[in-house]
Amino acid sequence: MTNLHFNYKDVFRAGRLGFSAKKIWVAFLGFLVAFIGYGILSFLAYMAAGVEIGEVWEAFRLVPVFQFGMPWYSHLLWLVGVVWWVCIALFTGVAVSKITYEQLKGDEFYEIKDAIKFALKTGKSAILAPFVLILFIVALIAMGLILALITWIPYFGQLFFVVFAIPAFVVSLFIIYLIIVTFVCLLIGPSIVGTTSNDTFDTLFESFSVVNDQPWRFVTYEVLLEIVKILGIAILGFFTAKAIFLAHDVIGLIVPAAKLDNIFFNAAYYVKITLPPFCPEAYYNMFIDYIEWIGMPNLLFPPEYFAAYESWAGAIASFILGIIYYLIVLFVFSFGGAIFWSGNTLIFTVLVKKKDDKNLLEIKEETFEDLKEEKVEEVKEDKKKAKKTRKKKKED
Repeated sequence: MTNLHFNYKDVFRAGRLGFSAKKIWVAFLGFLVAFIGYGILSFLAYMAAGVEIGEVWEAFRLVPVFQFGMPWYSHLLWLVGVVWWVCIALFTGVAVSKITYEQLKGDEFYEIKDAIKFALKTGKSAILAPFVLILFIVALIAMGLILALITWIPYFGQLFFVVFAIPAFVVSLFIIYLIIVTFVCLLIGPSIVGTTSNDTFDTLFESFSVVNDQPWRFVTYEVLLEIVKILGIAILGFFTAKAIFLAHDVIGLIVPAAKLDNIFFNAAYYVKITLPPFCPEAYYNMFIDYIEWIGMPNLLFPPEYFAAYESWAGAIASFILGIIYYLIVLFVFSFGGAIFWSGNTLIFTVLVKKKDDKNLLEIKEETFEDLKEEKVEEVKEDKKKAKKTRKKKKED
């Protein structure tokens, strides 16, 4: 079992815990499924709005970023894509958190397939908990809109508005509180389920408990975790870019430069990272500076497509290499996901110790086999008691 400090120092372990082949692989699989579903639905959203698929490709490549101002059905398709991405990410977070939790307890060989089975079995709690809160928020807003219609009644409506002004303010404040809890639940919910196997109600309870009992610790730890995550992605992204350049130089010792450069340039044409329109300008500029610093500006500004070297063979090679580029980018972001969920597992473990004085790492989890053996023993004991009862009846 890992000996934790049970304070902010434990958050800095997230980088080391996230740097794990098992966790990165699980995060990679989750992100791959999430982005495939999101990409398909985003393309459908643009096509439903009458935008040609070629225009979408030129603007975004494989992962379109949705723009506002389109028909409502396009917004609905895009929203379904976002929900799909969030649900898969939460399932993935449960699996990564479970691996991290077992590692902290001393089991370094907890298998990926067991983590995925656990996530598929219990992960619905991490999804339903924030979903219940969102439904409750929507219900409160809908009730407010219905009551607002009463203000249209002459004379009485104005008096009604004044009488219910204070209750409306209290409800509005409560809605803001619920939004905060929903956000917290989305961040730490997978780690709650991964460490405690909680159902939906218990996951909600723990989310409210974190907000009410340890708000400042939670905020501080999440900020520290975000710093660790960004540094981890930046460092891995730097070395990944250098690895691509090294591979290019080594292969260039044998392959003619014209042929190799043509394949690499055309592969870069297929790859583009588009930041969402609501991204702050300072963050956008920082991202551009970083991409240029590691020597990969083509990720934001892809080059033009050149005539393929050796016709169809070069075109296929460039396309496949472009897909590989996407997988490499996804690998780097998967490391960030592994850090994030590993770190939140640590954060929740520390917060439980602070607010409940309970060390989750010392709790022995009953496995299926333990429960099975216990059940067998109970059945044997029942049979013995029944046998003794029958024997006593015969003697009587």
